[in-house]
Amino acid sequence: MSEAIYVLYNYFSEEKLYFLVNNNETIELKENELEKFSNVKKNIFLISDLFDSLEVDLPETNLTNQKKAIPFLIQDSLLDDVNNYSWLLNADDEILLLTNKEKLNNLINKIDLYSTSSLSPIEASFDKDNLIIIDDKVILSLQNQWYWSGSLEVFCNQLPFLEEKLKDKMIESHCLGKIPEELIDKNFLKFSLYENIQSLWTANLPSLKQGFNILKGEFEPKINWVQKIKDLKFYIYSAVAIYSIFLVSNLIQISSLSILNYQLNNQLSEVFKSKFPNETIENDLISQVNNLVNLDSYSKKNLDSLRLLSNEIALMENLSLISINSDSNKITIEVEAVDYDQLEELVKLMSTMNIDLSIGSSRRLNNLLVGELNVRTF
Repeated sequence: MSEAIYVLYNYFSEEKLYFLVNNNETIELKENELEKFSNVKKNIFLISDLFDSLEVDLPETNLTNQKKAIPFLIQDSLLDDVNNYSWLLNADDEILLLTNKEKLNNLINKIDLYSTSSLSPIEASFDKDNLIIIDDKVILSLQNQWYWSGSLEVFCNQLPFLEEKLKDKMIESHCLGKIPEELIDKNFLKFSLYENIQSLWTANLPSLKQGFNILKGEFEPKINWVQKIKDLKFYIYSAVAIYSIFLVSNLIQISSLSILNYQLNNQLSEVFKSKFPNETIENDLISQVNNLVNLDSYSKKNLDSLRLLSNEIALMENLSLISINSDSNKITIEVEAVDYDQLEELVKLMSTMNIDLSIGSSRRLNNLLVGELNVRTF
């Protein structure tokens, strides 16, 4: 058995007893000690008079179909509309536990469901027949016969029925302090006395029965997304930090490229003004240069190639034109790219436009690649 916390919740007095159950060891806990076991789910056993047991003749089918048949089987036995009740049924058990839905809702609203694994009526949570008497309250558990919890006075009124039902059977009975006078002469009750409530419950700790767990189906707790986020906050913060670093790095890189492009544009403008002081700079500087340069130095076709090449460079992401150098034998352009693959992609693209381009030397500069591209002249 894994570690678990059992909570015995007295509905009448709203008192709670806590027990840490681990294998065969049971240790009582104080409420201020629960913080040490925040990751251990609580199993609450309810001491109350909210439930009545009802014997039902279930059809021979699976548990799911039996539960579907219950409203039709019990509606004639109820004083109120069947929809105002909730019921619990354990597998292989023909005793139904019935309770008023509104009262049950009021109870559940007082419980921290997100730290609770189960909520069960204590009278149906024993593995053997048991009678427990605490002051003027009684808990009776007769396996697959009768589950009941309530006042001693009401229990005493039921004694003739109980004696008839049990016949010659003996019931283990556990009392806190002393045996009630009304029960001393009852031969079918075998009494054990306890000096304090802790020792009584340590000797009579209930068991978990999933069929009698109230926190299933209609009353099952929803996922606590707030707690889930708190549990994962370290990983969330780490992911946000990594993404922020990545985002800032890219913003710095984009800003750097923008500054470089701006500086290059200014340099080109200054060179243009020095070469053609009487000309006004237009938007398409390359086309303007094409109309102004000496066609004896550059053929019209070479300038068209440069125009197409510069246009494609401008369209490609993270690729910038740095400089254009030429002599009588060749034209060399210098570009700034993210990696070598971008240069190869540009060469392939220009080949589709019948422009013969080859990659020359390259070098790394501030995480970017500065490479030379040689244009075949005509």
